[in-house]
Amino acid sequence: FQVLHLYGVLMLQRGQTERGIELLRQSLKLEPRQPLAQRDLGNALQQSARFADALACYDKSLVLKSDQSDVYNNRGAALAALKRLDEALASYGRAVALKPDYAQAYNNRGTVLIDQKRYAEAVEDFSRAISLIPGYVKALNNRGGALANLGRFEEALRDHDRAITLAPDEADSHEMRGDLLMRIGRPQEALESLDRAIALDPGRASAHNDRGTALAMLARPQEALESHERAIALEPTMAAAHNNRGTALAALKRPAEALQCHEKALALDPNSATAHSNRGGALADLGRYEEALASVDHALTLMPFAQAYSNRGNFLCELKRFDEALESYDRAIAINPDWDEAHFGKSLALLVQGRFAEAWPEYEWRKRREYEDAFHALGRPTWSGREDLKGKTIFVEAEQGLGDTIQFSRYLPMVADLGANVILTAQESLIGPLKTLDPRITILPTGTIPPEFDYHIALLSLPLAFGTELATIPAKIPYLSADPARAAAWRDRIGETGFKIGISWQGSYISAVRSLPLLSFEPLARMPGVRLISLQKGEGTEQLQTLPPGMAVEQLGEEFPRDFNDTAAAMTGLDLIISCDTSVAHLAGALGRPTWVALRYANDWRWLLERRDSPWYPGMRLFRQPR
Repeated sequence: FQVLHLYGVLMLQRGQTERGIELLRQSLKLEPRQPLAQRDLGNALQQSARFADALACYDKSLVLKSDQSDVYNNRGAALAALKRLDEALASYGRAVALKPDYAQAYNNRGTVLIDQKRYAEAVEDFSRAISLIPGYVKALNNRGGALANLGRFEEALRDHDRAITLAPDEADSHEMRGDLLMRIGRPQEALESLDRAIALDPGRASAHNDRGTALAMLARPQEALESHERAIALEPTMAAAHNNRGTALAALKRPAEALQCHEKALALDPNSATAHSNRGGALADLGRYEEALASVDHALTLMPFAQAYSNRGNFLCELKRFDEALESYDRAIAINPDWDEAHFGKSLALLVQGRFAEAWPEYEWRKRREYEDAFHALGRPTWSGREDLKGKTIFVEAEQGLGDTIQFSRYLPMVADLGANVILTAQESLIGPLKTLDPRITILPTGTIPPEFDYHIALLSLPLAFGTELATIPAKIPYLSADPARAAAWRDRIGETGFKIGISWQGSYISAVRSLPLLSFEPLARMPGVRLISLQKGEGTEQLQTLPPGMAVEQLGEEFPRDFNDTAAAMTGLDLIISCDTSVAHLAGALGRPTWVALRYANDWRWLLERRDSPWYPGMRLFRQPR
């Protein structure tokens, strides 16, 4: 017995686990009532992830010798691995009762308490372990994780920093620190920590996966994709990495591939609520909104969380089920009151219904999203609409797309009417038309910061400041005009013959979902006397090379348009402008030109619902996709 027992232990110490298990079993056949051999066999089986067999050995050992604190500790680990968490807690409790200074058992019990989301109790156990062993790196990192889940982020960061000071080459500490920094919105620092973890342990799949998440937060989706793919190469069955790879592909506008990734993640982990929710996002990107809704609903049966409710609201908006969408956004906000995506989605659902008084305050949450870097208040107060502007300088920053700038620039003369010196920064291509707004307004290119100003406001916050309701939309049309000399030149170039229709069929990649094929204009092109004249620039112009025989679309030269001055001038020589929902439509509306706009089924909020007209642009005619 002694020879077989000690020989088995020696094999385990040499890493020959299966040989060690075989020898320990032989020893126990000779003397089954040996508690230490039962313990050692249990430890060997646990190393081989045979937790149920290990548990049976620990139980036999404890029957033979009941005061073994280390066996209770290891038994707790086996029970935890088997997801028998309450029994694991009891086993760890017995270990520390037998040995009150058993730091490892306190640490291990804390990890089970984290699994049960009992974070405050977990912090107590980790703190006890650290008080017994002040340099206990694993307990410091675990306490940091528990503190983070309690929202005590600075304390958590101190624990991870302390762990790194004690053991600078411990990859776990750097990875956990990176995870925490992502949670508190510091992705660049997180990336540095994760890079350090990977430098210490290049085969660490979880760190590569987390690195991809940090890169995604930094809007570097291609690099994120590469990191997630590296994680998958190292650990092909890591469901989270497949799910995150799908998220990166979605950001790269590759929704079909994203869907495959989320479905792979679900094949590996069918109960991943995040993967079900993200699968819904990929389906929505493919226009499969009913399926998207079903996927996110399944996610919510697994785990109610703010992002899933917010996504659900987005999908319901695409289906024009706005009351249900608002309910979903409110559920998201109840779970996480600071979830900016839910507030922003709610604002759009209210705006499209014309519920402006409720919507504008919620719409301010857009500044917390992708647009926050667009604003440069430099510590100056935001004008709320209540402060006296007489003799004051107000800095207004345009935001979002070209169409937004055109639509909301109508408010600037109203600000000037309050006695303010108004400075607007806007996209350079729009400066020409915007200079026709009002001579009192100074127009500067985006990125220019005035040296002195008293108040700041984002352009699309002006409706809130003025308390705009449907009935009070400032709609004095036109409020922009074309340069007279350019207008005369383009009218001569276009000529007087025929019924002249200027067309625009595609927006930027951001508004691609609102675009339509150039081929949609073929029936108009074949009408006698009609001339179609392209106002398109950049993306979409390649469709002009593949027109069917008999369909003619005139172009105004390779350099047209150099800027919106040219577009505005050309519009003065046209009888009608027909556009998808893009900046061309807004420019035509602001110029007061006869304009028709083709809208997708779930149209952008500014066009409201069901109406054939627009209160923003009186005289404009809207054509809505029926399904």
